[in-house]
Amino acid sequence: MGRTQDGAAYRRGSGLQAWRRMPRAAGRPRHRHLLDGWPQVAKRLRAAKRVALFLDFDGTLAPLRHRPEDVRLGSTTHRLLQRLARHPNLTVVVISGRERRDLIQCIKVSGLQYLGLHGLERGGRGPLKSPTYRLLRRAKRSLAAGMAGLPDIWIEDKRLSFAVHYRGATSATVREARRILRETLIPLESVLRVLPGKKVWEVLLREAPDKGAAVADTLKGLPAGTLPIYLGDDTTDESAFALLRKGLTVRVGTLRGSTARYKLRNPTEVKKFLERLEVEIS
Repeated sequence: MGRTQDGAAYRRGSGLQAWRRMPRAAGRPRHRHLLDGWPQVAKRLRAAKRVALFLDFDGTLAPLRHRPEDVRLGSTTHRLLQRLARHPNLTVVVISGRERRDLIQCIKVSGLQYLGLHGLERGGRGPLKSPTYRLLRRAKRSLAAGMAGLPDIWIEDKRLSFAVHYRGATSATVREARRILRETLIPLESVLRVLPGKKVWEVLLREAPDKGAAVADTLKGLPAGTLPIYLGDDTTDESAFALLRKGLTVRVGTLRGSTARYKLRNPTEVKKFLERLEVEIS
């Protein structure tokens, strides 16, 4: 069971009709703060022959903003990424729901691997081509028409997917937007799926990978024994957390019910982690 940021529960992989309202679960175990457990983390870093560092962007490397175009990477974090990208025993991968070209423009660090649209867009690999792509475009047009009068609801076109944003919308407006989304997409659920995120619903083709699948594919190209580290702040990162049971998984922010082993509070603490990582692997 997962949960959207406005409190709606959903069953992962079970289709749009499984969305329903439920009270929040109480008594979930607290995640250990990554920096509090640093001696154990540092020991694993020093023992690893190679490290694969996977980083989400919005809410992880950079603070969230009302609109995606307003998000900015801090200069200190930018310089850290430049140095880490040059390390011979470190592979740095930024994986995001953003388009890959947008991600590259936001970060502007050469030597990183950029995976856009949750891993659908990758360097050296062409975009997904599918006859069902027309259904995705049709769904976007239908939702744009159905939600046109809803305040603070807007659709971001990512070419190979789209996102319905509701940051700033009232609870009543979000409920109405969810109803329209559900009614529009239920007939198409055999080919389309929804990834609930922080004040956003991402709509993708079912054949498109999630972040967990993209991470698994990336690790296949790295030496055996590589230590994977994954930092993310959203429900869209949960598939990667679940995959990397033996790695270091870090939830950033206050997302409840995460399967990540550790937590960090915000991008400022992510920067502190990157600084410590740089010291340990130098």
